[in-house]
Amino acid sequence: MKKAVYKIQKTSNNLSSLLVNKKSLYKCFLAILFVFILYPLSSSGQKCSFSLIAKNNIESVNNEGRIYFMELQNNSDEIMVINLSVSNKNSEKNPDQTTSMNNVSLNAKFLTEDGQEIKNTLKIGPKDLLKFQVKVTVPAGTPTERWNNLNIKATSDNCDGYSTSLVLYTFIPNPEEK
Repeated sequence: MKKAVYKIQKTSNNLSSLLVNKKSLYKCFLAILFVFILYPLSSSGQKCSFSLIAKNNIESVNNEGRIYFMELQNNSDEIMVINLSVSNKNSEKNPDQTTSMNNVSLNAKFLTEDGQEIKNTLKIGPKDLLKFQVKVTVPAGTPTERWNNLNIKATSDNCDGYSTSLVLYTFIPNPEEK
């Protein structure tokens, strides 16, 4: 009888040891799988790194318009094609803390550093800095003494879900007042 109890205990210990080994193996497998899943995500995050900078983002406009001087920095190790877009975004407070409810819409276009029009797409090399401009003009009949908030957004087809943006604030003064 003692021998039977001893064999049952020994078999039970072997099964417990086997279960512990299976659990350890399972945990190790999950850890390795987790690393393989995250590695491509972290490397793609490195590929999608660019920044948008405005040298001046609060200005007033005159009859000829206003030029905002911009920089696009590619922080990655690959060539990137950047898509630029601009939209009137009159949903935030203005720089003087007034409400944007009475803001007006303005026209805007992208220009190269030399003043040539850009069709919303820029190609930028690895670690390069590209300078460009946003030219803002006031449509005829636009009320004066009002603000405009333009949202400039940069995205890339290579970078799903990654974008950067900033707001340019433009004040339309009364041209008759000095």
